[in-house]
Amino acid sequence: MSDPDTAAARLWMSLAIGDLEAAQTMLEAGTAAAVRIAAQHAQQAAEKAMKAAIATAGPEPTRTHDLIALARRVPDDVGIAQLGVDLDRLSAALAAGRYPDPADPPYTTDEAAVLVHAARSITDAVRVYVRTQGIDPNDAQGR
Repeated sequence: MSDPDTAAARLWMSLAIGDLEAAQTMLEAGTAAAVRIAAQHAQQAAEKAMKAAIATAGPEPTRTHDLIALARRVPDDVGIAQLGVDLDRLSAALAAGRYPDPADPPYTTDEAAVLVHAARSITDAVRVYVRTQGIDPNDAQGR
């Protein structure tokens, strides 16, 4: 793997970890707005983690928020399919979190917790995978 590929994977992983931390913090805050934002950050964490896995192969990850499309490009060794995560539901959380429809009920804490758990499962799987590729997932600068 070349240095640019390594740098991109590190950056995406660092961003994923940050979004996952933000999702957890917002979930714990527990207000309706915070729970909605937790769902949005859960989607972003999963998206960026998958982009980190894709970046290990070298190509720039696709500019999309569609987790199903991204999951198709994630190396099989990551095991996304085996996680049992509802990628449709997690993908939908980005738009629902950013632009909530007034006609839709707000996310409950339990619903957002499921999304955060799903994002954590994906992020953890990718974290293990990037380590097998010789990348420290906690080192965005490559030091």
